[in-house]
Amino acid sequence: MNRSAWFLFLLFFTASVAAAADDRQNAERQIRKITAMATDKTGRQMVSMSMADTFKLSRNDLVKERRRIGLDYGSFFVAHELAARGMKMTEIASGVKSGKTIWQIGIEGHADWKKISGDAKKQNSKIEDYIYRHFLNKKNYEADIERDRADKYEVMQDAVRTDFDVTPKEMMEAQTRYIFWRDQAGKSEGSAGGMTLAERMAAGMDHTTAQHDTNGGITPPAAGGIPH
Repeated sequence: MNRSAWFLFLLFFTASVAAAADDRQNAERQIRKITAMATDKTGRQMVSMSMADTFKLSRNDLVKERRRIGLDYGSFFVAHELAARGMKMTEIASGVKSGKTIWQIGIEGHADWKKISGDAKKQNSKIEDYIYRHFLNKKNYEADIERDRADKYEVMQDAVRTDFDVTPKEMMEAQTRYIFWRDQAGKSEGSAGGMTLAERMAAGMDHTTAQHDTNGGITPPAAGGIPH
């Protein structure tokens, strides 16, 4: 290989590595947004619904699998993206139990980070749609409660140790997104079927004050609702 050809190869290789690193960083940003949104009681319900619908899983199976492997919702999303490309869930579970992160498992499995990033971005938009719909009117709110019953879904049981491994900044950003879409739905207040401010406040809780107990569950703030 002559010097010019070697230089072009090196340039192309360097650009490819840089692009792959950017794709993984973009994927991680989107994935961590999913994890942060699920630190809140209502947010977790919406994440659970949207992800069950995306991956065609029953919510009961989703919770069991998440708890069995020990994956926060963002990592759970990556795991199913990897499984869709041929990696076995048993292999992913084994890697997690050996101490590997989902990112290390993805790198070893030659994950398509660009696709995962794009899919995670769509999932975040879907979660926001579910939050908006949840607060849009009483009918939707009550339908979500009924779905929880039908799915035998209990948010306090839907928890693993790593669910709160997010930064304060990420939690604040999740809270901002949550409040924005809740309030967008609230603009219909006063119209037929619209939820009142008090009802919308009672139906939600504050990301910044949510706490996890010793069992990995979620404890709402004493007053309930999202303060302005």
